[in-house]
Amino acid sequence: MFFLEPREKPQQPASWREDDGDVQLPPVAVPSTEEALEAALQRIGTLEFEVRRGAGEHQRMWSHISRLERQLGTLLASQLDQRDDLAGTQHCEHQELARQTRTLVEQQFQNFARRYSDRTDLAPHRPRRERTAYLMSVLTRQLLGKRPASSWSIQQTLRLTEEPAIEATINRLRTGCVDLMERIAQAGLSHEWNYDHIAGKHLDLDRQEAWGACDPKAPVSFLVAPAYLVNGRFYGRQLVYTA
Repeated sequence: MFFLEPREKPQQPASWREDDGDVQLPPVAVPSTEEALEAALQRIGTLEFEVRRGAGEHQRMWSHISRLERQLGTLLASQLDQRDDLAGTQHCEHQELARQTRTLVEQQFQNFARRYSDRTDLAPHRPRRERTAYLMSVLTRQLLGKRPASSWSIQQTLRLTEEPAIEATINRLRTGCVDLMERIAQAGLSHEWNYDHIAGKHLDLDRQEAWGACDPKAPVSFLVAPAYLVNGRFYGRQLVYTA
């Protein structure tokens, strides 16, 4: 009678064992905190180097672009200044200065004239609206020229009493005009205020326009504000009172 010897259960690999049906994987080596920190610092150092290098390249690129833009701007400005059919930088500046002159006349000069037209004996026989425009006419000749008259001279010419408030107002107007003259000079090109007009003639629409509510078909009575000319070109027309 033969007896079978029980077979031995196969040995499981040392790397794993069966326990209640669960399989356990071999442990994974985890770097120490010091090693992980060192690796992170190295990575950060590499990234910082790349960022600095990229920033340097970016700065050099924009410096090059800015230099090219300046050179192009200078070239274009030079070409524009040599052409009569296009407005160069200086012409654009004078266009803006002509606009500011118009605003100065229509707002500050007119406000002053309205306020003090009853305080002067200049043209007392004229209606109030016309007297205001006439006071403006005298004021513009004192302030809009190569060099504005002194505040004292303006006050005397306008025949206004020597009151501190009036003097302070004239000083403000004069200061604004001095600043305007300086900016006109800095803009370059040949500039002039043109006062030439003939009373009794009808408007020359190329160089004149009627002031306020005046009839543009009526003949010229007197000039309220001069024209703004640059290199002989009209940038702002004369303002004339018609009656």
